[in-house]
Amino acid sequence: MSSRGVIIVAGGSGTRLGADRPKQFLTVGGKEILVHTLERFLHALSGTQSKIVVVLPEVWIEEWREIAARHGLSDSHIVCAGGSSRIGSVRNGLAALGECDLVAVHDGVRPFVSAEMIERGFEVAEEFGSAIPVVEVVDTIRKVGAEGSEIVDRSELRAVQTPQIFDGEVLRAAYASCRSERYTDDASVVERWLSSRGGQLAFYAGERNNIKITYAEDLTLAEYLLAKR
Repeated sequence: MSSRGVIIVAGGSGTRLGADRPKQFLTVGGKEILVHTLERFLHALSGTQSKIVVVLPEVWIEEWREIAARHGLSDSHIVCAGGSSRIGSVRNGLAALGECDLVAVHDGVRPFVSAEMIERGFEVAEEFGSAIPVVEVVDTIRKVGAEGSEIVDRSELRAVQTPQIFDGEVLRAAYASCRSERYTDDASVVERWLSSRGGQLAFYAGERNNIKITYAEDLTLAEYLLAKR
């Protein structure tokens, strides 16, 4: 089996939640969100040749080490400091991870990703070199501008999730050639690199419950999803 690496990016500040600490350290069901996320991957990767890196703002690393120790997770992963942007944080995560055949990058505040979805993504990436999870858009979408608004055909739209999983060499090459900090996900970085070589991304089915906790109301939904499980 190919070696598997995971980079969990947890650089959020919690400002949109109105919190006084990073959102990944807020609790759901009495346990920090980032702990839930890490435990999901540890469970999914059990029995595989794998490594996990958690990327955090440098000023919060010591607190995370204390949290991880409380939950018996100290030896389960590598910790590294993030950069000034998401792109910089993933670069640092790649450096800390070392060589892996397949690399998944996941948002630290998506604590409900299932083991089945993680495995499905690795299988797609093994076959096609990339695996980007998407779900259909169910809301009516409007493009709004100074001149008014117009309906956008949602049948061609997809909401993008994580983990986004790639051939390790491809992901490293894409980041090595990236000179912009504006990208908000890894698929965009890799797509730019692939398109210049005639390649394209592969997609797989995401999950509705794989929510990204961003706003205060998301915490309420997270408590409900945890209780339902």
